[in-house]
Order: sequence, then structure tokens, then C-alpha cells
Amino acid sequence: MGRWKQVRWAEAGQITAILGWPKSDHDADPPEIFFDRLIEEGRVDDAALFLGQALPRFEAVAWAARTVQDLSPTSGVQDAEALKATLLWLQEPSDARRRAASEIAEHSRGASPQRMCALAVFYSGGSITSTDVEPVLPPKDVAGAFASGAVLTAAAESGRRAEGLRSALTLGDALASGREAARP
Repeated sequence: MGRWKQVRWAEAGQITAILGWPKSDHDADPPEIFFDRLIEEGRVDDAALFLGQALPRFEAVAWAARTVQDLSPTSGVQDAEALKATLLWLQEPSDARRRAASEIAEHSRGASPQRMCALAVFYSGGSITSTDVEPVLPPKDVAGAFASGAVLTAAAESGRRAEGLRSALTLGDALASGREAARP
């Protein structure tokens, strides 16, 4: 077993296929080796996208929320409520809290990192339809896409993009390896 004990994927190609990336000579590499290569090559945005899909959904949301807390000041009541809903779900990942995060995100405007965190919560599992109709599960890649989008946006808006993204990737690596706990 490699360094990323929390990651269920055995080969990087399983993750790059989710992202729709072209096949490469490194698809059979363990995910953490592929991730390290992306960073070494200066492809830090790609490393964040890769990590968003590599992490289990709960850990992906925790990674996004902690990064957003560290890098992105809330710019209004809606952003604060969206981040609060995300953190409450991380404390108790119930369907009621997942749906509450969706409600707040639905009433928010724009693509704030806080809103993306709340959307990552909603798409992390459970039906995306109302409770009175047949359940429909979310596509498997959406929670990770919103989580990595929140991380990339928070880093970009922080005024210290390179440093913020480097810190976020270090945190994500620690979550993937189990060196850092996902629960708040």
C-alpha cells in the first residue's frame, strides 16, 4: 500500500479517466506518485483537480472547507452561511445537513469558494432530487469537481495564489495519507 492510505484508487489512470484526461505512460503509477509528478512539473492546478477526484468525497469536502477557511475571507452573509453549512455537515454528515447546504447554495449567487463547498456537500452522496420523488444519485465526479474548484478559486482570490495553492495541496496530501484527520 502506498502513502495515500485514504484513497481507494490503485492507479492514477483511474482518476485521470474521471477527469477526461488523455492516456499517458504514467497511468499505472500509484495516485500519489502521479500527484507528486504533477507538482514537480509545475502543474499545480492539475494537481488540485486530480486530488479532488482522488480523495473520498468526505475528505474532498473537508479539504475544500479547510482551504477556504484559511484562504478566503467571507465576502457576505451568504458566503458565511454556505461555509457554516459545510462545516456543520462535516461535524454530522446527515442528509438533513446535506440538503441544508444545498438550500443555502441555491440561494447564493456567483461562484464563491464558500458556495462551491456547500455544493460539494450536496453532491457528496444521497439523492439530488426532492425527497418526494424517486431518488437519483449524483454523478461520481461532481463533489470532487466542486471541492477542487473551491480550492482553486480560494487560492486565486487570496492574493497569494502560489503559496495558498501549495498549502492546499500539502493539506490534501496529508488527508489522503491519513496524517491529517478529515473531521473538524
